[in-house]
Amino acid sequence: MRLLRLLRLLRPRLLPSPSVIPLGPFTLLSLVHRFGGDLTGLDRDLCGLASVTEATQGDLTPLLRARFEPAARQAHGRGACLLVDSSLASRVRDLSHVWLHPFAPWVLAELLAEAPVLSPPAEVGEGTTLAEHVVLSPRVVLGRRVSIGAGSVIGRPGFGWATGPDGSSRAIPQLGGVLVEDDVVIGPLCTVDAGTLGPTILRRGVRLDAHVHVGHNCVLGEGTMVAAQSGFAGSVQIGRGVMVGGQVGVADHVTVGDGARIAAKSGVIGDVPAGATVAGYPAVARMRWLRALGHLYRKAKP
Repeated sequence: MRLLRLLRLLRPRLLPSPSVIPLGPFTLLSLVHRFGGDLTGLDRDLCGLASVTEATQGDLTPLLRARFEPAARQAHGRGACLLVDSSLASRVRDLSHVWLHPFAPWVLAELLAEAPVLSPPAEVGEGTTLAEHVVLSPRVVLGRRVSIGAGSVIGRPGFGWATGPDGSSRAIPQLGGVLVEDDVVIGPLCTVDAGTLGPTILRRGVRLDAHVHVGHNCVLGEGTMVAAQSGFAGSVQIGRGVMVGGQVGVADHVTVGDGARIAAKSGVIGDVPAGATVAGYPAVARMRWLRALGHLYRKAKP
């Protein structure tokens, strides 16, 4: 256990907040006894909570959605233990050190609420300008030459909730902060939510118009441009050089490939391939959407 703690201290800190949230020290079995659920494999010592992309030996990482199974398996291969929602039990039957729980998001929220995490003040890079009434929460890091418009709020807790065994809901603490890279422009009255275990990230050269919302754990790729009144739900992954029209909504956990184009007022509820141009709700290839509209107008009575 002492060796694991020493390795934690030596791990590079390249993000605005710890890539590993301190936990315990606990054993995996002690957590199972405390919160319930089922354990496969032998007991393990734990001293951190981490995302599936960061977790390694001594970490507990959550697997709450099927699309993250490959990343969770890689984390397991690095020695991490998995907290898995019981609905995904059939996907991890071949793995050991797996903690199955019917209310895994609630368990995650309980553990995060107890984590002794520091709240360092926001860091602002050289040449960055903040207009009036900008709010920067703790664990926010702004790169160089960032511009943030009036009334924007960066690093507020993300909109994440978990249902407990008694049916009540509770907020999931968002401890990951926000990382804004160099030369990003954020318009007035925008909100960028903090991530849960790791930061919400705006890559270099991102441009946000006014009234844009970026949910927790989102990553907006380099050079992406977003027009006004658009919103991204939690854990959306946007590639490089994407163009997003005004009043677009993107559902949670959607991936949009490099160079894609999303027409104004579109509702994106599924992944968008790189280079594609989509429109409508649900968003489909733009020409398909236009043909469908033409068909409906031809059938409509004058």
